[in-house]
Amino acid sequence: MDEGRMVRARPDGTASPYGAYLCPKGLAAVDFHNGAENRLLQSLARQPDGTFAPVDNDAAVDAIAAKLKALVAEHGPRSVAVYHGTGAYRCVLGGLMERAFVAALGTPNFFSTMTIDQSAKWVTMARLGTMASGKNAMRDCDVALLAGGNPLVTHQGAPYAVAESGAPARGFEAARANGCKVILVDPRRTETARFADLLIQPLPGHDAAIFAAIAHILLRDGTYDRAFVEKWCNGLEELRAAVAPFTPEMAAARADVPVEQIELAAKWLGEAHRVTTGSGTGPSFSTHSNANDHMIEVVNALCGGYRREGDRVRNPGTLRTKPVYEMAVSPSRSFERDPKCVSEDTGTLLGEMPSALLPAEIMADHPDRIRALIVFGGDPLMAVGDPAVAKPAFEHLDLLVSLDCRMNETAKLADYVIASSQPFERHEISIPGDALYPAPFAQYTRPVVEKPAGCLHDWEFFWALAHRMGVPLTFKFWAYGLNFADIPEGLDLSGPEKPDPEELCRFLAAGSAVPFDELLAHPEGVRPDMPEQFVQPAPAAGGKLELMPPDVADEMAIIRDEQEEAARPYRLISRRILHAINGAYRHSREAKRRYPVNFAYMNPDDMARDGLCEGDAVEIASDDGMVRTQVKAEDRLRPGVVSMTHMFGPLVSTDDPEADEGANVGQLCSLTRVLEPVNFMPRFSAIPVTVQAYEKH
Repeated sequence: MDEGRMVRARPDGTASPYGAYLCPKGLAAVDFHNGAENRLLQSLARQPDGTFAPVDNDAAVDAIAAKLKALVAEHGPRSVAVYHGTGAYRCVLGGLMERAFVAALGTPNFFSTMTIDQSAKWVTMARLGTMASGKNAMRDCDVALLAGGNPLVTHQGAPYAVAESGAPARGFEAARANGCKVILVDPRRTETARFADLLIQPLPGHDAAIFAAIAHILLRDGTYDRAFVEKWCNGLEELRAAVAPFTPEMAAARADVPVEQIELAAKWLGEAHRVTTGSGTGPSFSTHSNANDHMIEVVNALCGGYRREGDRVRNPGTLRTKPVYEMAVSPSRSFERDPKCVSEDTGTLLGEMPSALLPAEIMADHPDRIRALIVFGGDPLMAVGDPAVAKPAFEHLDLLVSLDCRMNETAKLADYVIASSQPFERHEISIPGDALYPAPFAQYTRPVVEKPAGCLHDWEFFWALAHRMGVPLTFKFWAYGLNFADIPEGLDLSGPEKPDPEELCRFLAAGSAVPFDELLAHPEGVRPDMPEQFVQPAPAAGGKLELMPPDVADEMAIIRDEQEEAARPYRLISRRILHAINGAYRHSREAKRRYPVNFAYMNPDDMARDGLCEGDAVEIASDDGMVRTQVKAEDRLRPGVVSMTHMFGPLVSTDDPEADEGANVGQLCSLTRVLEPVNFMPRFSAIPVTVQAYEKH
């Protein structure tokens, strides 16, 4: 600090389970806090002429509350929706106050980024089920397989991708040192591939076929975990029938990979004593995303890739320590029950509506359509793709509120933009990582610096909104899988006195293995010396995993019979970049230096064949749209693939990618064609495209 201003940040490894490590995204946050990227320092209200003017936060909340109260009185609570963006996931008090507000209001319309980039994983949980014991930790495995993820760049791993969140390279190094073989399936030789013992680089869009072939081999050779499957799974014969056509030769031909690689992956998985498999965003973005994810998890189940009774639990959680049981949780198929969307016959996944249907839920000719949307730390207008469909829907809202620190594309259409505080300016407690750290750890931090006078804490916004609307608010320790109403302990915040954020954090730490006062005394965090815990036997009769329910079998039959889309020679895939988080920090100094445009990365042989040179202006066209950008050679990509980053550039690109500082590949996607069942997920990756040079005017 220098006279109250943050100058730099560096890692403190005295207590962190990752040691002294700081992610580049964290470094970008320091610049952003100090005003980089046009950080909003005061809230804004849209004027009658469409421009924005500064507005006092109390006045803005008064107006928003009055409008919401009127809408609820006339149309009911379903007229209001909340969207939880990437920027909200590490804001603990804000996220829990948001959940309390939505529960008190009684609207089922909760959306988040989770049902955009990873919703296939929730569909799989709803159709396959899950093991309460959780997957094997990578450090404990003989073989770990990751499909379509690049944790060395995302810094996000468990519980879905096969990696440790935080300092993923160190997790891979530790696993390899313990003898773990790592298999990666990705069209690109990613940064994570330096740890791979086997890298399979398929044509995008064929994950379901590849993993069906691996399942085929495990069943063919009898190398699957018979004891686990007999005890915890249903549908083995249905699975056997569904994957019978997916021979390794057939899948290898579809995906254009050596058949020997598929056989070797299955051999290693079948021979291993302890396995874990999982996926990143790639398969969940791709063609047949739900079937992709289901087959990946089926392979994990065939290999018994879960912690068993007696296995050590490396981190049972510190703030909430719970026993771990070896028990199957049967599929919920929650999407088949009410509440359902008004635009399509589908319901919730882990209590959330599918975000891809947000525009349709706004435009539906139905009395329960969404009329007001509060966006917390996100940019759904960019994220859902297909701006020709999404933008008119957002413009159709009676009220749009953006609670954010950036003037993103959604905020540009908002009636109110509430400038939010940043992590260094607020009270935080380590609930999001509690059970994800590689070892027990907890941390509570007070603000290091005062928030700007014109900004509002996220939690304070939701509390003030409820207070003005007369909605009774109960603050609770909520986590995924819990029904908010069923959580017994809570703080009644319905009175006129604004809560103390430190007391809210003290409440959240009431059941912690480390007393809150000890966390107060150690801002660097605490690594408690906890007794070893082990997976316990199921306390009661558990459920069963459903390996091949009828709807998944139908999807696999479609994949079996489909023909390759040959009209467009390339497949566009998504990619993450180290110095940004989805739409955040893409205008940071380092991101702008490395990515002045949203480059279209191509294999050098493809470029040579098409007569393209480094830096040429190219036009990327799909059946649904077109963007223009610059081409860049990358020999990490297999031939036939183009790789670009989502959430880059303006909502609608111009002919000048340099002026745009990117190109929005959401323009190549459709919210009305090629949609997945259940979650209505569009195709964000493996998009058939053409690439050709164009002359800039």
